[in-house]
Amino acid sequence: MQTNLENVDAIQNSAPNTGMMLISYFKEKRIRKSALARMLNKRPSTLAGFTKNASIQTTALWEICHALKHNFFADIAAVFPESYTTNVKSNTAAEERIAELELQNTILKAEVAVLLKAIKE
Repeated sequence: MQTNLENVDAIQNSAPNTGMMLISYFKEKRIRKSALARMLNKRPSTLAGFTKNASIQTTALWEICHALKHNFFADIAAVFPESYTTNVKSNTAAEERIAELELQNTILKAEVAVLLKAIKE
């Protein structure tokens, strides 16, 4: 049976490697690290350090997200099980629009049925 300390170790060992995440993104999108360093007003060696480490400070990742217009936090969040809670409010606009369209569809079907009945008479 695992202790709490062992559970924490297991979680930390399975944590996403942000350095690898950044390297992968840079390769995929052909991002020049020197250009990104200039955008962030950081030394290229600082940016290289971000890619060499398995973790990164939240503020630094936040700045990179804004510079690249990519949400690395969402990439990290996607790794967690759906059973984990969050404080993010779900976007119900789409669900409300679907319900509205379903109601409209029901009304239109009823109107078509009435028109078809009137034509047959």
